[in-house]
Amino acid sequence: MLPWKTIIQIQKDSDCPIYLQIANAIIQEIKRGRVGPGIKLPGTRLLSEMLNIHRKTIVRAFEELDAQGWIEMRPSQGSFTSRQLPEINPRKLLNNSERSNSFPAATGYPVRVNKLIRSPVSPLRHIQGFHDGPDTRLVPSGELAKAYRSVLLKKVNLKYTSYVETAGVTRFRQILSDYLNDSRGLQTTYENIMITRGSAMGLYLIVCVLFSKGDIVIVGDTSYYYADHTFLNAGMQLVRVRVDDCGIDVGAIEKICRKKKIKAVHVTSHHHYPTTVTLSANRRMKLLALAEQFGFVIIEDDYDYDFHYLSSPILPLVSADSGGMVIYIGTLSKTVAPAIRTGYVVAPVNLILELARLRQLVDSQGDPIMELALSDMFEDGSIKRHMKKALHEYRLRRDFVCATLSHLLSDIIDFKIPDGGLAIWAKFHPSVPLPPLAEKLKARGIILSNGLIHNTTPLALNSTRIGFGWMTEKESEKAIGILADIIRSEI
Repeated sequence: MLPWKTIIQIQKDSDCPIYLQIANAIIQEIKRGRVGPGIKLPGTRLLSEMLNIHRKTIVRAFEELDAQGWIEMRPSQGSFTSRQLPEINPRKLLNNSERSNSFPAATGYPVRVNKLIRSPVSPLRHIQGFHDGPDTRLVPSGELAKAYRSVLLKKVNLKYTSYVETAGVTRFRQILSDYLNDSRGLQTTYENIMITRGSAMGLYLIVCVLFSKGDIVIVGDTSYYYADHTFLNAGMQLVRVRVDDCGIDVGAIEKICRKKKIKAVHVTSHHHYPTTVTLSANRRMKLLALAEQFGFVIIEDDYDYDFHYLSSPILPLVSADSGGMVIYIGTLSKTVAPAIRTGYVVAPVNLILELARLRQLVDSQGDPIMELALSDMFEDGSIKRHMKKALHEYRLRRDFVCATLSHLLSDIIDFKIPDGGLAIWAKFHPSVPLPPLAEKLKARGIILSNGLIHNTTPLALNSTRIGFGWMTEKESEKAIGILADIIRSEI
């Protein structure tokens, strides 16, 4: 007889009922081949004594096994494993320590490793530091919770707990269309908008729908890592173009177009990622003209349009597009909170239809309840009030961080005060290599990106984005003080 007392390990503090723990343990022994077909199992009374468990619990476990087809309960004879089970070569009985970690460490089949894209890393947002993104403490959580609850409590909205339009709830798309028309000078209707789970999803769908392996896309040097690798993952060729204080070099783009067939240009025209510069007006108009002349798509990623501190934000390229050459991608994940995975794609109706067609294969719809909650927040002014408050606070934080860095580290860190966004593009002196500096800061409880993700050529930039939005002035003062201490101790 098998050592059932050792095999069946009861965890009384588990959420799984004890009878199911017993049944599952026996099933595992059958699957492993240590209990073959037609084998008689211990009686319920004997097994209850072995395990020191009430007999009714054992009876219920056997009834569960019988219902699932693993055993046969024969009157006056006992319980037997099903005769229909296949013969399996028995495996060695594992000891307790091995059994506790018995899930396979790796697949039994080959898995192709995608060497183009780095492995997911922990965001480390539980550690203070110069994170690139919004401060979640400023999230209008009360208003969001109220709106979300209100949506669920209205019986008329119960239909939205089922399946809805793949492109997003029509009401939200219309409200977002009106908002974009008012704030960005667009002339859209809801049919020109598809809601996505963040801007990255929008870009991925665009690439899948429009481009093929070998197609050439122009990107900045440097540019956004995940956009670059979305193109590379599809087998596209990247051609990098210099980015200066006026944005991506459109003159260089024209020269390339005269030599090669370019399918797309990816730009972050408002605040170039990662350098934060704005594409100048003359380059914007020339880029639009080149798109029509040479037939390439402009993918305009406007990831932080709502955060601009000087004049009114520069209108996006899509606002002046009369030829249908621009696809506009945006997100509310930075405006509201990163966890609110609500992005959008703005494009002519025929492309929206194709994007929605493909989206059905991976995500039949977005989050309709959240879309309705955000609709309410747009209509009652909560979003506008939050953005106004957040913009004021982020400007104060930007000014404080820039002034403090200039005061303490002007000989080490070269940067320009950004007109918008939530980060500074900082170039460090060669005497202070970023990767070891980032590790030393982490040991002191401060996070700073090591900048390696921005290196698009073998030549190291020794530059990174210093986020200023994540910390209060007091927290930033402490973090910059630690940064200065480490740097001064090294030089």
